[in-house]
Amino acid sequence: MLHLFKRIRRKLLVEKRLSNYIFYAIGEVLLVVIGILLAIQFSNLNLKKAEIEKEIWYLDNIANDMFNQKDGLLNLKDYYTETLGIAKDLLLDFKKNMSYSKIDSLSFKLNQLMGSDTYPNIDNTYRELLSSGQVSLIENDSLVLNIIDFYLFTDELENIYKVNQSQVFYGEVYSTLNKYSEVDISHFVEEENLLFEDKEAQKYILSELEKPNNRLALTNAIKTKILVISDYLLNVNESLNLVDKMINEIDDEIELLKE
Repeated sequence: MLHLFKRIRRKLLVEKRLSNYIFYAIGEVLLVVIGILLAIQFSNLNLKKAEIEKEIWYLDNIANDMFNQKDGLLNLKDYYTETLGIAKDLLLDFKKNMSYSKIDSLSFKLNQLMGSDTYPNIDNTYRELLSSGQVSLIENDSLVLNIIDFYLFTDELENIYKVNQSQVFYGEVYSTLNKYSEVDISHFVEEENLLFEDKEAQKYILSELEKPNNRLALTNAIKTKILVISDYLLNVNESLNLVDKMINEIDDEIELLKE
């Protein structure tokens, strides 16, 4: 092609057709400019395609994190619902005779209230997106703000759970529940010889629970557990509604980007 252009230029100059040569030169320059512009446009299209693919990757993985978080929240909801039922039944059984000594399997039931938990805040992809400085890849500003708000909300709940666990549960509830029950290890060991009940210890515990101050301490511990679990259930239900909304919103955005 370059050889052809040279021949044409030489022919025009030899024939001294200056006007035609100028016209040809301008045309050649325009062809070069158009070629450069097309190359730039093609490069920009490839860059844009790569950015969209990266945006989809981040959104897809954020949605996956939220889906896994939803599984954790559903497990928590089941656990809280069961624990709340046990705690309420204990209070109802206590109320019948205003005594803990007549409650069947008291130690076992108290053990079921001694479990602790953490809020399932799964935000690995979101943290990676922030640290990489590529938040601008997500062009839907409304979606970006909703994702940020979601993780601000989950971060706050995670911190609340940590504070409640250290200060309320282990600070007030756990020690009392542990004091008036034998620790159940049946879920953690298989050796039958390690699974036994100390009847004398049970008699001692029940006799101690006949004292008004001890009875009050256990009742308050159970009530506090009910208050905390009830609040947690509200948080979990709110989180489930929000995570479903976010997953749907992200999935809709991914479908638009793929079109």
